[in-house]
Amino acid sequence: MRTTWKTVALVASAATVLGLGACGGGQPAAPPDPAAAARQRVIDDADAPCVSDPGRLVVIENAKHDLTAAWQTGQGDTGVVLLHQVDGGICQWSAFAQLLVEKGHRALSVDVDSRDAVEFAQAAVAHLRTQGAKRVFVFGASRGGTIALAAAAGVTPPVDGVASLSAPTVYDADARAAVAKLSAPVVLAAGANEPRFADAARELHRLSVSAHKTLVLPDSYQHGVGLLDDTMNTLLLAFLANPTPATA
Repeated sequence: MRTTWKTVALVASAATVLGLGACGGGQPAAPPDPAAAARQRVIDDADAPCVSDPGRLVVIENAKHDLTAAWQTGQGDTGVVLLHQVDGGICQWSAFAQLLVEKGHRALSVDVDSRDAVEFAQAAVAHLRTQGAKRVFVFGASRGGTIALAAAAGVTPPVDGVASLSAPTVYDADARAAVAKLSAPVVLAAGANEPRFADAARELHRLSVSAHKTLVLPDSYQHGVGLLDDTMNTLLLAFLANPTPATA
């Protein structure tokens, strides 16, 4: 669940303040910080059953000062923003996030269940950079794949690569317009037996202006994160290590 700190109104009780002044002349307590309260509410309301350490939950703030929750884990110079499907949440990429951590990477899985999804994805890229990531990638599944392409196309400095699994051409963002200006290396994938999404992947690959792009259509009915088998994981990890040969 996300909120906006500007909408949070927490007012100290005048009676309490007066009472403190009357009992021994103590200083009145400082009024609560609305921004801090709003951020804590986002953490408290996060739907994150896969997160055993609440300290791994962070708040991402976009340019509109809207807030959303994210799960960050791992360390290293390479960070990956993970964007879930419309029916998922920040735990949907948890198995792949653990694989990233084992390989020495950072993972940031973001709740993008809003129309501000592109802005939140871009804010997540900025967050990883402030945390020390020198290389940042954006991976998304289904709607998250569409958002990943659109976010990467509009972020500065550019990301180091994008992977989009079973992305519609349009879903709260226009992936066709994004790939027509996105120069970062890109992996476009869909199950060959999910025709609508395979056709979308082919179209996005055709429209892509990236010099380093690859189209992956495994013989599968799986959708989005369902494509993350050993073969796909190996490809994505190779893409993180060096996008150019991985997309050759």
